[in-house]
Amino acid sequence: MQSTDKWLCGITKIMDTFSGKWRLNLFWIIAKNEGIGFNQLRNQVPEITNMMLVRSLDTLLSERFISKSLSGNKAPFHSEYYLTNKSKELLPLLLKLNEWENHSN
Repeated sequence: MQSTDKWLCGITKIMDTFSGKWRLNLFWIIAKNEGIGFNQLRNQVPEITNMMLVRSLDTLLSERFISKSLSGNKAPFHSEYYLTNKSKELLPLLLKLNEWENHSN
């Protein structure tokens, strides 16, 4: 699904953001482990390549669903990922959808 600027449907835009193979899974992992580092994410999703992890995180960052914090005194810096306030508002809705699907089977 590809939304356009002409569409006013917010659901379509959210679905576009999370439609990538790994994005929703990464979102759930970050939600459960706020402050998780890049390598920790990589270890929790062993099938993902580094490039796909970077691209997926970049999409979630650019859409402001997650934020990134860098720490350390010199390169390479340690990256930590967190949900944004926007995501914290969305999370209960996604959990409700998850619950609905689990009960409808």
